[in-house]
Amino acid sequence: MTVIAQIGCGYWGPNLLRNFHANPDCSVKFVAEASANRREYVKTHFPGIAVTDNWQEILADTEIEGVVIATPASSHFEITKAALESGKHVLVEKPLSTNVQDAAELAELAQANSLVLMAGHTFLYNGAVRHFRGLMESGDLGQPYYLYAQRLNLGQVRSDINVWWNLAPHDISILLYLMGDELPEGVSATGIDYLQKGVEDVVFAQLVWPNRVSANIHVSWLDPGKVRKVTLVASRKMVVYDDMAEHKISVLDKGFDVVPRSGDAMEYDESAHGELVSRSGDVVFPKIKMPEPLAVEAAHFLDCIRTGAVPLSGPEHAKKVVAVLEAGQRSLAQNRQIMGVPEKVSDS
Repeated sequence: MTVIAQIGCGYWGPNLLRNFHANPDCSVKFVAEASANRREYVKTHFPGIAVTDNWQEILADTEIEGVVIATPASSHFEITKAALESGKHVLVEKPLSTNVQDAAELAELAQANSLVLMAGHTFLYNGAVRHFRGLMESGDLGQPYYLYAQRLNLGQVRSDINVWWNLAPHDISILLYLMGDELPEGVSATGIDYLQKGVEDVVFAQLVWPNRVSANIHVSWLDPGKVRKVTLVASRKMVVYDDMAEHKISVLDKGFDVVPRSGDAMEYDESAHGELVSRSGDVVFPKIKMPEPLAVEAAHFLDCIRTGAVPLSGPEHAKKVVAVLEAGQRSLAQNRQIMGVPEKVSDS
């Protein structure tokens, strides 16, 4: 049985703690939390787990093999680096760090010490997202044209980070996964700070790949309704992943067919004489197993510790997410100027 500990139990921490506590293959020994109220929460709901206000106490415990880090993004690099240096395997909430240079350093440190380093990009463990990628890999959808992602809601406004760093990591992770983890060649973004000066509440971004596939991302914590959706438009079919719907994946047989038509000389085989005819066929709702993604993520982390397997949301994927975030942030500061991803992300 793998012994783990968790650092941080604020907004997202209780969800992680619940899933690790329920997993029969591990034992949660400690939770470190600076807030006295949150420590009381742990004592009340998980009475068998010890609590401390000093996260470094966890790193000194030789019985603990793995550490789950659920603290603000600004602290991820410091705590993750210390945990790796103490010989602990690490699952750290998204994003891995706030810049690519730090992400690369953490990746190198984990590799040098043969330790598992995994970022909490939970949607990679979502059955619907995995099915979506399978559809793209099958070739049945045709040539991908473009994607667009929407992550909107009213609330959960942050002051320590903007909405780009808060919400976009989810959609960037999904889009990279769907694109076979290939980095876009350019990122542009624009945003506005309505509620707090210098903290964008809404961001519109565009990612462009060398194969002419593009993706738009719209994130906001000012919208009237909760939206969690990714749409793909391809040459043969279209796919909608709607996390708020009963049927998470919809495959739509929609698009345009080129129908030959005769010219003056009856040239049926000339593309110039093809007529574009819209097509609207069946809509399919695949049956997909949907275990809780966090439970799958927790089990995957534990399995990687036991077997030495490379995590699905390991350092390489996590670095690429940070690279796109960083490029988007630079674009926000430069009035939507197109930015390439940082070169450091390609180093391994």
